[in-house]
This record gives sequence, C-alpha cells and structure tokens, in this order.
Amino acid sequence: MINYSISWNSGSVQPAAPKPLDPLQEGIQAHRRGDLDQAMGHYVQALRNRPTRAIAHYNLGVALIDAGLGLTSLPFLIHATLLRPDSLIFRYARLFALIHAGRLEQARQLIDDSTQRGLPPETLDYWRNWVANCAAGRNPAELNLASPGLADTTNELPDQAPDLPTTSAAQPGLQQPFEQAIEDYQAGRLQKLVDDLETLLTDFPEWGEGHHLRGLGLMGLQRFEQAVASLQRASELLPGRAEIRDHLGVACVRLGDDEGVRRAFEQALSLNPLRAETWNNAADSALSRGRFDEAFQYALQAVRLKPDLRESSYCLLQAAYRLDALAPENDSAEPIQADRGSALTSAIKTLKTGIERPEQALALAPLLAQIGQYQAAIDILEQSLARFAQHPPMLLGELMMNQRHLCDWRHWSERLSVLSGQVKMNQEAVISPFSALTIPGLKPGDLLRVARQQAASYGIWMDRASELRPAPLKSPDSRLRIGYLSADFQEHATAYLTAGLFERHDRERFEIFAYSSDPDDGGPMRQRLRQAFDHFIDIRSLSHLAAAQRIRDDGIDILIDLKGYTRNARIEILALRPSPLQVTWLGFPGGLGAPFIDYLIADPVVAPSEQAIHYDEAIAYLPDVYAPVDANRQIAVTPTRAEAGLPATGFVFCCFNDPYKITPEVFDRWCALLKAVPHAVLWLYAKSDEVMDNLRREAAIRDVASARLIFARKKPQPEHLARLALADLFLDTQPVNAHTTASDALWMGVPVLTCLGETFAARVAASLLNAVGLPELIATDLDDYQARALRLASQPQELAAIKQRLADAHGSAAFFDTTRFTRNLEALYQRIWDRHTQGLPPAPLAPIQA
Repeated sequence: MINYSISWNSGSVQPAAPKPLDPLQEGIQAHRRGDLDQAMGHYVQALRNRPTRAIAHYNLGVALIDAGLGLTSLPFLIHATLLRPDSLIFRYARLFALIHAGRLEQARQLIDDSTQRGLPPETLDYWRNWVANCAAGRNPAELNLASPGLADTTNELPDQAPDLPTTSAAQPGLQQPFEQAIEDYQAGRLQKLVDDLETLLTDFPEWGEGHHLRGLGLMGLQRFEQAVASLQRASELLPGRAEIRDHLGVACVRLGDDEGVRRAFEQALSLNPLRAETWNNAADSALSRGRFDEAFQYALQAVRLKPDLRESSYCLLQAAYRLDALAPENDSAEPIQADRGSALTSAIKTLKTGIERPEQALALAPLLAQIGQYQAAIDILEQSLARFAQHPPMLLGELMMNQRHLCDWRHWSERLSVLSGQVKMNQEAVISPFSALTIPGLKPGDLLRVARQQAASYGIWMDRASELRPAPLKSPDSRLRIGYLSADFQEHATAYLTAGLFERHDRERFEIFAYSSDPDDGGPMRQRLRQAFDHFIDIRSLSHLAAAQRIRDDGIDILIDLKGYTRNARIEILALRPSPLQVTWLGFPGGLGAPFIDYLIADPVVAPSEQAIHYDEAIAYLPDVYAPVDANRQIAVTPTRAEAGLPATGFVFCCFNDPYKITPEVFDRWCALLKAVPHAVLWLYAKSDEVMDNLRREAAIRDVASARLIFARKKPQPEHLARLALADLFLDTQPVNAHTTASDALWMGVPVLTCLGETFAARVAASLLNAVGLPELIATDLDDYQARALRLASQPQELAAIKQRLADAHGSAAFFDTTRFTRNLEALYQRIWDRHTQGLPPAPLAPIQA
C-alpha cells in the first residue's frame, strides 16, 4: 500500500516551543528503567519539538537496537551523524547496527568517511577488523561488540540542521508556474503538467522543484523510467528534501529496481526519519519482496509515528503474520535478532496502544480479521464501545461480525435487537452489506438500503469516469469480449465453481478476459485458470484508474464482477464505468444497489420476480440455477471414518459452512437432533481453537456432550471432497445458506437439508436442490427443518432412496451439467448485448433454455 503523501513546503522545519518537562530527559529515564516503548515515545516527542536535536536521534536509535529493531535504528543514527558528523560515539552506534544487519559494504563506506574526517586511526583499525571478520563468515555476536550506550544532555550542543540545500536558486522567480504545476497535478492534468514543465526546464535546468513535479507527473502517466530520471535529478539538486527520495523509491518499486528502492528509501529516511509515510512505503516494498522482518520493522516504526496510518497497520499485521508462520531462515533480511517473541503479538499490542479514536478501532478490526485474529478484533471493538461514548454507528455491526466468526454469542439477543433496529431506521450506514446478509430478521428491502448506502461511498469514483480515454472502435464481425473481474482466481470457493465454465466458453463467439487483483498463490488452480482464459491480466499493481483504463483499452463489451461487496473487491473500478455493460454475479449473494451495475445474474429461486423491487439492477435470469459446478474437479481417495476423526458407527450430521453462518437458533435445532438420535454426531468445520471451544461450551449449555461434536480443519479441495462422502446428511444454515459447501456435498452424493428464507443468501441451497431434483429437502421453517432431519436420520430406507436419486441425477440433472450451464450463460450474455446494440436500456430478462 504505497503512500503518495506529498509535502510542498520547501522551507526549513520550524520547531515547536519546548514543553516545560523535557521529553528527552523523560526518555532517558524510561530507557534506564528498561521501559523501551515509553522511552521511544518520549524520544519521538522530543524530536517533534526539536527535529534537529542530535542526541534525541541517537538515543532513539539506541533504543531501537535494544528492542531488537536494528534496521529501523539506522536512519536515526545516520541522521545523528549528519547533525554531528565528527561524533565518534554516534558513528560507532551506526557501525554496530550496520554490522549486525549484515550491511558490510555500508560499514566499509562509513569507515572510509570516518578516515577522511580524521577520526582516531587505532579505533578505525578495530572497526576494519570487525568488518573483515564478518566478511569471512563470523557471527557478529562472536565479536563481543559493546552495545551502544545512552547519551545524556550534559554537554549537549545547540541544534543545527544539516547543511543540505532544500530549495533551488531558480525557485523564487518561478513561483507562479510552480503553483500552476501543483494545481495541474492535483487536478489530474498530468500530460499538461509534464509538457509545461519540459518547456520550463529547458530554460531552467537547475530548477529542482520543477524536476520533482515532472517526476510525479510522469509517475501518474505510468512512465516510470522517465520519472526515475526526473526524480533522481531533483534529488541531486535538492539533496535536503527527503520526500523527493521517497517518491524516487516509489518509482523504483514500479520499475522493479530493488537496489534503487532500498537506496532511495534509506536516503529519504536518513534525511527525515520522522516521516511515517516513507517508513510505510519502505515497509510495503519489503513486504512485496518477501522481506518480512524488514517490512515488520519498517511498518512498526510507521505505526508508532502515525498510529492512524491505515496502510502501515496493514503492512505491520501482514508482515508479522508471515514472520510467525515462516522460519527465520526464510527471510532474506538479517536484523539484530533480539528475543521479540511473537511478531504478531507485538504488532497487535502496538496497534492497540495507538488507538485514540473509535474510528481507528473500526479501521483496524477488518485488518485483524483478514489474518484470522478475530479475538483481537473483538477485544479492540468491545473496548472502544465501552471507552468512547460517541462512536461510529458501524462499530456494533463490526463487533458482532467478528464474534460470529468465532461462534462467540455473548450478548447475542440484546446486541442483535439493537443492531437490527439501527439497520432498519438509520439513513447512514451502520453495517456492511456482507455483514447485513448474516443478520436474522432483515428483509430484502433492508438489504437494498444497506447496499445503496455502500454504493454511495463510490460517488467520488463515478465522478472521475470522464477521465478515461474512449474505448477503441469495435469491429462488426468481432467476437463479444467478456471480462471477469475478481480477486479469487486461485484456491478459492468461486474458482472451484467456475473453472469448468471458463474452460467451456465458446471461443468462436466469445473472447474471454480475466482481470485478476489477487496475488499469485502458485497453486494448481491458479495455473489451471491461466490456461482457461484467452487473456489473463494481473491488475494488482495498477491503480483503480489505470485498471479501468486497461479494461476499456481492451474493448470489453460486458464486464462481470465476481466479487460484489466481499473482501478485496475493487468496486472503484466498476464505478469508473470502463465497460458499456456491467454485471454482478456469483461472488456476492445479492444486489449492489449501485447505478454503475446494469444486471444481476440470478435464477427464479434466489431472486423471485416478486422481489425485483428490492434490486436496483435488472435481473437476468438463468433457467436452471444461478451457480455452476466444475465437472473436472479432482477428488482424493475417501478416508476411513477413523482417519477423518469420526466414530466407527452412528449417524453423521454435517455442516462445513464457515462458522460465521451458524446462529444460536440453528444450533438449538442441531443440539435437539443430537439428543433425539442416539449415537449421532455433528461434524463441523472449525478454522480455529476458539470456534471449537465456543461451540463445545454452547453444546454443554444445551445438555449435549462435547464428544458429540466432531471438528474438521481446512484441507485441500480434493481431500475435502473425499471426506464429505462420509457424511449422512448435510444440515444447512440460516439466514446465510451453504453455497459452495452445499454444491460440494451434492456433488459427493450427500443430501443437503435447507430451510427456505426470504433473502437471496437464504435461498441458495434451495436453488441447488431444485436443480438437482430434490425439492423435498427444502423446509419451510425451522420446525419443519428439524422434523425432516429427524425423520431422515430415523428412517434409513428413505434416506437411502434420496441418496440413490442423487446418484442417478449425475447423468440427467441440470445441476451437474457444466456444458449446459455455460451455453445458458452465454445466451444470456448475448441477450444483454443485443438489447444494448438496439439502444434499449437494461431490463429484466426471463429464463430461457439455450
């Protein structure tokens, strides 16, 4: 998440008035007590008051070394030596950090510079010997180097800024074109900006500010090689401007110049180690290159300097998560290795400490949830509810959603009542559209209101649609170009359903594009999907505007959104309207309430025509079922019951839905079934120990022994499908049904029992059961659901007959026919396009067999 924060102030920083109590002295006292976090906080405050205070830079660097964060100590120690170039103590600390970080070439450069400055030769000989030993393979710890000590303020010299130019001689005479250039940049008139500056720079080649702005304009135009040249020239002319080197680092990232990236960010941080945006950019770059310890240290520093910089929180959590998951030898960075304990624990502690506003908690919770740290998110949100009398209306909804992921049903009834009332009454957003799907009692009209609230947040992107260049002219005899936009072209539920469809598209009539915004996980599904499309375009590194322009330049006729309001979606691209027709399908079970979406692909069960008033999109109906299956899926060998953790005998109820879909009301019914069916077990998917502990506790409350619950962890898709065959009956959830999990169960011959609800998400399993020819497995309410489940568990002959019908359906039912589904979907695309070419607006399209 590169941050492009720009400072246009070319003057020197004016220090704030010092506090009555010197924070540097407070930092020294805390440092001596061993309270490093508090010491670092005081040192930072001392530098905010007086940015050129050399001892504060030095002591902060020493504190970072002592905390095992040696990489982040270097900019502060380098800056200290810039302020006091002849200090042997400052230079030694810098050498110590370089040696322990494995930066031996930089250590040699420091010794050479120290020699030229006339520092004691005998000391420099020791330093050379240490570097030579490390170069020969010795561990720095074996050298017994003394850790740098604290500096006190006894003989502190007056503050003095580095003697480095921050303005060019030409700047005063070019203030008016400078201000015009800034206005052009901020308004997005990038080509005009670059053209005007090229003319001016011909006459004023030493105008550093002009080279800087030209470089930024070239970056915006994606001309990164030219941008690097301009920014490099600007940094030479204005060597005291840290943000120029920061922007140079960003440009080098886009070019893939790893050495240029490292050099630029390190130079920027050495000039201004208090600039949180530069630390964040360095962290983001390190994270993308797999240098997780480096990313962790840089992001940690960014968060400490600016706790509400959301991009840094993301980098910190991602780096910490991967650090804890990987062995240290897999990391290419070699920092000073102190015993920091769990990187993730440390990261979460730091982020919690920095929360000063409830909005920060609301921003942090999704980042924690993304890496499975639901309990940490719950803790932060609950503390914010208690701590802040005035809090964002979405705080309660976010809290309940994180609780749902752990089946943590504390305060369920009272919180649900409050949240439901807020959703129904408030005109502003109180819950995300995805979370709203999971709230019992919400009606289709409620979900439309929530979706519209979310769609309104993309208005700024809709306003920028005019910035896109026109699409190329379409040849009358060319194939229809279909683009699929998703972050799930990898091992993901959506890919498991659609891979066979993509492979079966009629290439004589359709040209198929994938626009992938997810990282390449290197798995077999990713490789398979790359082969399934005519064009597989990775847009992860492109901005929303650049990605939309790429889609338009490709001449996409119909753009299919496969994400909707789910994690890692890029709705901003759709809001920019890169395609004349835009459709949402499959990824989100419902409408988006957005004026830039023309059609919702559904079937008559999930979105019956009488509910059309609750959708802003025109509903394009498929005739059989709205979700495909992959006829080419791989299935492993079925394990034994013992291998799957199941008892040798007894009926197996199963639900492999994500735990957030389970409600106390549905769990009541499951426990009643276990009590009514002797020796039966309930086989559930659990992604964490907390889920298992919470469900066992809830079972005990309902007088069901915890041994009756059997938990399964995530497995590769072939193994998961194979174990499903051991279940006798799949029990669905409400108000969010099984989607891919129900499809998987039916494919493996396991009957699925569902309960038909009102909303799209509550009708998905019913759609699948109709398509497979088993409508009798669709209950009307939870009482009916429980009664049917008990009858099937008690009457083996009836269940066996249903399983036989399910097996027989493999050769005839629409559910299993991937080719038939593909032809129906293609016919729907053609009808959508035909209406458009006839000048007709989007309108409901009835289900017709191709």
